[in-house]
Amino acid sequence: MTAVAIETGWVDLKVGDTVMSAYVAHPAEPGAYPGVVVGHEIYGLHATAKQATERIAALGAIAILPDLFHRQAPRADLEFGGEGRERGLELLRTLSRPEVLWDISACLDELRGREATSLNMVGFSAGGHVAYYAATQLPLAATAAFYPGWLTNTDIPLSTPEPTIEATPGITGSILLFFGGLDPLIDAEARDELEEALTANDIPHEIVVYEDAPHGYVYPGRDWYRAELAEDSWTRIADLLGR
Repeated sequence: MTAVAIETGWVDLKVGDTVMSAYVAHPAEPGAYPGVVVGHEIYGLHATAKQATERIAALGAIAILPDLFHRQAPRADLEFGGEGRERGLELLRTLSRPEVLWDISACLDELRGREATSLNMVGFSAGGHVAYYAATQLPLAATAAFYPGWLTNTDIPLSTPEPTIEATPGITGSILLFFGGLDPLIDAEARDELEEALTANDIPHEIVVYEDAPHGYVYPGRDWYRAELAEDSWTRIADLLGR
């Protein structure tokens, strides 16, 4: 993949009675590009989330990373480790389905205003769950979710009152899911349930399982980073976006 030069910056988006910050990365060269909303992990607007947004933009896309925690902790940037994880899970449990859809819809409006050629979403972990749910409710052309958890149970508010997997018939675009075989958070049974739901509803999809990958394998700078698998994933993302 050949990376293109990009520019980055922040925008403030009106969402109901609130204002949500979003980090935007886009090709420096004017042109027609797909739009991609990026769903962050429980660590909020951490440097790795911004780097992923930049990586997507470098593929040749307009990428926008919304601050999904903006109602409780604007621009939260949590450290890896026990304390950051607990705070992130606490913030995750404040998210509701209607509010998340408002946030993603505001990003889609911003992408339309930038004349994006298509509307898509890529999410990571908790943000992957958000991406999957958004795909069931919003007109996304393509959605990719890295190791999305809680889709088949009701363990977080976003997966209630019924598990998010039950909303699968609402998906109108294609979907690409990435999982690690060593991920203790998402087992083979959950992956099989997703395969069955997507197949039963004739949704164009691919589920990629890297048997030797742990949760979070795609981000550099972490002990669980797997460079070769991450690069394969990014190639698949480029293909999904047609770049």
